[in-house]
Amino acid sequence: MSILIITPLFPPAPGGAAAYFGQIARILAAKSEFGDVVVLTERQPSSPVEPTDHGRVTLLRLLPPRVTLRRARRAYQLVSYAHTQIWFAYHLRNLVRRFQIDLIHFHTRYRGRLLYRALAMCPVPVIADLRDQMTNPSNLVRVADHLLCCGEAVHTFASTGGFPPERATLLPIPFACPKVPEAQQVRDVRTRFRLPSKYLLFVGDITATKGVYDLLQAYRIWKSEHSDGGLVLAGTNREGKQFERKIATTPGAVYVGSVSTTDAIALMAGAEVLVLPSRSEGLPRVILEALAVGTKVVCPPGIPEFEHYLPNQVLTDVSPEAIARTIDQVQRSNLNCAYPFGEHNADRVVERLGGVYRQYLGQNSPGAERGGK
Repeated sequence: MSILIITPLFPPAPGGAAAYFGQIARILAAKSEFGDVVVLTERQPSSPVEPTDHGRVTLLRLLPPRVTLRRARRAYQLVSYAHTQIWFAYHLRNLVRRFQIDLIHFHTRYRGRLLYRALAMCPVPVIADLRDQMTNPSNLVRVADHLLCCGEAVHTFASTGGFPPERATLLPIPFACPKVPEAQQVRDVRTRFRLPSKYLLFVGDITATKGVYDLLQAYRIWKSEHSDGGLVLAGTNREGKQFERKIATTPGAVYVGSVSTTDAIALMAGAEVLVLPSRSEGLPRVILEALAVGTKVVCPPGIPEFEHYLPNQVLTDVSPEAIARTIDQVQRSNLNCAYPFGEHNADRVVERLGGVYRQYLGQNSPGAERGGK
């Protein structure tokens, strides 16, 4: 028995999705019930194209680099998207046959007509993994036998968007609290990036949907009363020169580029507040990481888990004024973290995932509920 995981992001690539799929692949492979795990992901520089054996996890870096690119012109993005769709159309079914795949689990960041058609032609059950609110759920109805939703907001988004709720499962992200960095580690990362002693922090992809431009405007408002505070942004710049120009014209703001997980955690531990003014999130890992190392956070709106456990740290809306106001309130307050990290225990999450797999493994006619293959 073999499980195929399709994801653009997989370690050593940074990001929450890479950490998520890395964790579940490792834990699934340790369970004899599910046999081997095959991971299909994007090529990376210096990474072999031939299958790489990691115990019972076989890593295939065959897909064109797109999501993992640090920067690319719009034209290249379009060409890479088309190349990816064509790859799925011509190769996916043969790959399923070659590795004797019994079930496909794919990240919905991959989407498109040719991919969906290729998935529908594969004679095995398909599990879609919805990590945000960027994919139209109605497009997945005839593609996926089952839909995994990483948070309550995503689950509601899927149901209201047309995906049958009886075929959707709320599956929390697996998360292990990182070790709190020592004071010297925090000083070292601050020195290496030439950062002020007090700073606000953003960690994530540099995109408009993550609210980076609103955050830069909010920082100007906030800085008028906090002259000694800086703003640090870390992550992959997907906005190009437009973002570079905005940073250059915002005194006190520093962009440190894409950083390792170790450096990101150290940056969090040294920050006054971590701010994520995103417009489309499922359940952002970066917020959990900051909470775990004792850093105050400003959370994006519309995430029920944060509204329940961190009500005073959630944005009312994504606007410069609301961001600046919430930063100031959070920084001045004495907040205690009451977030239930136990719900994200990796073994518990993967056991629930296994329960979804068991619903479909061994069926004689996969895809019946979504209209057949």
